[in-house]
Amino acid sequence: MDELRDARPDEYIPLARAAALIHERLFPGHAKESKTLDMIAVALSALVPLYQRDMKGGGLQPVSEADVAAGRFTRGATTLEIAHRTPLRYLVVSRGSLAQATAALVADSVTAARVASTLRLSSRPQALR
Repeated sequence: MDELRDARPDEYIPLARAAALIHERLFPGHAKESKTLDMIAVALSALVPLYQRDMKGGGLQPVSEADVAAGRFTRGATTLEIAHRTPLRYLVVSRGSLAQATAALVADSVTAARVASTLRLSSRPQALR
């Protein structure tokens, strides 16, 4: 994997923090549960590239799509566990891509809520409509 040496620390945000910010947009005022943050990380990883920060040198390594597909996010989106390998920690995403990804996830949740309410209405008996 190619290391991103020119990456400025302020251009990236920890994945767990990004998931928490998205959680607040999707579920304002609700407690942030670790499994929910893990699921948000899954959705976010489908929209933006993930990187692993080298804590010694500060460089970033791209996390491959294969690793994301083979792994599972745990511990509130702080870790990507992959079978028979050392878990990946210090995961980050680009701040620049976060706003667009958040908007996409919020839009999807609104659409899903609309569909769900439509399905509930269509399953009611005729007399209640």
